[in-house]
Amino acid sequence: MSQARGLLPYATLALGIVAATIVALVATTLDSPVTAPEGPSASPTPSLAAAGRPFTDLSPGGRLAYWRLEANGETHLFIANADNSRRRSVAKVDRSTAISHTRWAADGSAIAYVEAGVRLVVIRIDGATAVYTLSRELRTAGHHIVDHRASPSGARVAVTVQRSTGSQSDVYLAADGALTRLTTTEDVLAVEWLTEDELLVHTTGGIVGRLRTSGRDQLRPLTGLAGGTPVVGEDGRIHFLAGRVTSFAGAAENLILISAASIWSMTADGEDLRRESVPLGPDSLRLDGLWPGGGYLLHRGTSAAQLVVTPDGPIDLPTAAGAIERLRAAPDRRSAVGFAGTNLVRLDLRGDGTVANTVVLLGSVGQGDAWFPRAPGLAKVMPPAVSVPAARYTFALGGHLWTMAADGTPALLRSGSANAQTLRRFALAPPRWSPTGDRLLTVESLGPGSNAFQLVAVTITRDGTVRRYTTPASVGPTATWSSDGSRLAVVGLPAATTDPAVLASDLAISLVDAASGIVPATVPGREAFWTSAGLAVLSNGTYRAGDRAREDQAIEIWNEGARRQVVAISALATDPRVRTDPRMQAFQEQRGIALASGLTAAPDGAYLAIRVTFLIARGAGAADPTAFAMVRARDGAATVIETGIAVSDEAWSPSGRVIGYTQRPGGPPFGAPPRAVVRDAETGDTLVDVEGRFAGWSPDGAWLYVARDEGLFARPLAGGQLVRFSPYGVVVSTTHP
Repeated sequence: MSQARGLLPYATLALGIVAATIVALVATTLDSPVTAPEGPSASPTPSLAAAGRPFTDLSPGGRLAYWRLEANGETHLFIANADNSRRRSVAKVDRSTAISHTRWAADGSAIAYVEAGVRLVVIRIDGATAVYTLSRELRTAGHHIVDHRASPSGARVAVTVQRSTGSQSDVYLAADGALTRLTTTEDVLAVEWLTEDELLVHTTGGIVGRLRTSGRDQLRPLTGLAGGTPVVGEDGRIHFLAGRVTSFAGAAENLILISAASIWSMTADGEDLRRESVPLGPDSLRLDGLWPGGGYLLHRGTSAAQLVVTPDGPIDLPTAAGAIERLRAAPDRRSAVGFAGTNLVRLDLRGDGTVANTVVLLGSVGQGDAWFPRAPGLAKVMPPAVSVPAARYTFALGGHLWTMAADGTPALLRSGSANAQTLRRFALAPPRWSPTGDRLLTVESLGPGSNAFQLVAVTITRDGTVRRYTTPASVGPTATWSSDGSRLAVVGLPAATTDPAVLASDLAISLVDAASGIVPATVPGREAFWTSAGLAVLSNGTYRAGDRAREDQAIEIWNEGARRQVVAISALATDPRVRTDPRMQAFQEQRGIALASGLTAAPDGAYLAIRVTFLIARGAGAADPTAFAMVRARDGAATVIETGIAVSDEAWSPSGRVIGYTQRPGGPPFGAPPRAVVRDAETGDTLVDVEGRFAGWSPDGAWLYVARDEGLFARPLAGGQLVRFSPYGVVVSTTHP
């Protein structure tokens, strides 16, 4: 034993010589100015994947990485323990301004940074180095790296690549010396790895989801809530901001910002969604992580200064050493390390997360990162088994169209990048399944740029094959199938949907042959809805010059060229149920001009529904009063008229005279949650009235769907409890599996 102790100093000296040699080799290899490379780098040797667990004398309890300008004018990348002990240089550059996004791997085994926006350099702490460079084609097209995240093993890196000319962003996989594209939707940003094969991501369209690396566009949303900036907490749950989603694309980064935000959390599979009781203001925010004492770390907009918010309010961070830009708390929750301007600081914390003391560990540092180990594990919940009718679903979420099989697994059907971001420009009804369930009918932008607000009809098969009908070259937002699926009806427009000429023009409905795309016939009218009894049409009426309305409109039924008027809109506008409603007094006291819209009809054509809006001069932001009427087709009788509410998401049951819709208050006080309502169009009886948004019907009409924040629910029309069967609380269109 004494002999072994005697040899210990020599062994220590030998290890020091080896470590110094490795550091010198790495520094020599990287001792060159940082410039945009001319071509892809060769595969590194040894590669990260081939290297084993790196040996290091750094503490497993916490590590630092930072850039610092030395007296000789060189800028070095140092790694060290969390208290800045045992520091050493692992890279140096001549031009520090070209360096960005320095970040530790999840397991602390490597440090990576971006050179000149186009090259990712990954250095393991044992000296093995990998370099990944964007291809010449990507560089020529203006792409650059705006973020990177190493996998749990450190062998793979998810790289977010942005195109500066259009702010499109996609995720690439850096592994084994190659960059492989994982997404093509041009809106995805990697956040962190959940497993070695799956990423937590968010999109500029508001999706928080998981991305598998085993294929292309293998994105699965985790919730129907619009949100972003997710993080995995110590509890294994995914925490994120929900609210109004916007994005900021700078020269070196792409940020997702959430305004009017609230903090939510869920399990890694999208279950057990709950709202966290942390008050946030109306500002645009980014969520950075969790904070000791039940708080959260955030950034406000593009500001560099970080802030802490707890259930009891904000915590003041010290500014004596500079505004703190990035903090990471130690596992013991008693301290945190971060960067404040050019200072590397340590904060000593109290049990409630407030700051007891601040220590400047080092000055004159550039960007960097702190690493602490995190206990592995993701929170998961097995949802209870439920019985709902088997169906195939389609829905819009995050600017894309999705399809979902009966097992609840969603798949991307049509991305926003393929249709000039139609779903971000327009609020459209869900696509309509053909009578045989083999195709979907919807509308999308004719093209990008000046054509973005011209819509054309589109059909999509179950496997995603798209056919675009460019005659007419601009149509209204609704397209409808004939009862046998051989034709489709669209309203042709003389200009883009937003052009004032549309309101002033008499329009025609094109009856398009689905097989050939030819338009053999047209019918005058502004809206249409096909039924088995014929085509329900909202007539043109006459334009009131200089106003926002058309008068003398009527609902008609067209059948093989024969026209029958069902009811005049003026009769609905002057119905006693409208004029005597106290909430419509403005209509009685002023001359209101009626404008009809939103025509729908039962599949057999026996009942129709329409909204009638009274265009009365009001204060800025005030809504015009609206009546919602249900009409019996055989005699034009208005069986139901509702006033004082705002109606949306109208959908008739596939099997009868029952209609479902979402109802909100049509006047003050606003802010009440929406209600899903189902009514019998003949009797006016309310069959269902529950909190949530009406989300559609099962293929046979026996069940209805309700969308809530926590997911999609189903309930038998005949009665029973709402059953949650999907995490996506959105309006859906269904057909048989």
